Amino acid sequence: MLLSAASYERVIAIGDLHGHHGPLQRMLQKIDLRSGDFIIFIGDYIDRGPNSKELVQELIELRFTHPHVAFLLGNHEDMLLGSLGYSAMVSDMSTWLYNGGSQTLHSYGLSRDELNRIVSLWDESERRAALRKVFPKEHINFFLDLELYVETEHHFFCHAGVDPAVSIEEGKQSPHNLLWMREHLYADEPCWEKTLVCGHTPLRDIRISEKLICIDTGLHYYGRLSAIDVKSKEVFQVNMG
Repeated sequence: MLLSAASYERVIAIGDLHGHHGPLQRMLQKIDLRSGDFIIFIGDYIDRGPNSKELVQELIELRFTHPHVAFLLGNHEDMLLGSLGYSAMVSDMSTWLYNGGSQTLHSYGLSRDELNRIVSLWDESERRAALRKVFPKEHINFFLDLELYVETEHHFFCHAGVDPAVSIEEGKQSPHNLLWMREHLYADEPCWEKTLVCGHTPLRDIRISEKLICIDTGLHYYGRLSAIDVKSKEVFQVNMG
């Protein structure tokens, strides 16, 4: 998606949520959404935390109350889609479950015994079909509709990163890097023609430089959710609390 930042009062990116619903609600209150705002969620809405289902439902409803919003695909949503049999970078269910997928399934009402039964199914297509039944169709459609990136005249938003040795235009052709990359955080002089805004790698505080803004402040690990208006550089933060 190509977005004209000049058309909006604020362009606010919100960091990784990982199944923690309360901080999302407090962040939306703190930002105090205005009709002239465009909101970009950076991905990783699910896994690890206890409230993935409730959180995703709120994001779906947000589209109706605030139409200027974009939801990016995170590597955790990619793993979920792969586990359900849809096209994805990672399609191994055990990898997803190890990285917090089991907490997501529990939030959707799947018991531990039922999860063990599904995992033990011999036929892969049968396993995937059983998992798909756990999720409301509306939620599956939400995951399928997630975007790999959004860009404005001066900023490029993706979940993880872009190869610092190439331009943004080149780098955005690699879905794997957009969902999984971390090495760019340590590059001295990236070749990007725009400022990259990303999450994915949890840091103890938001990182802001000329070419890089990382807003994943480790809600699940460090207890802080961050957001930034890229036009004014105003930072918003709430604690797990």
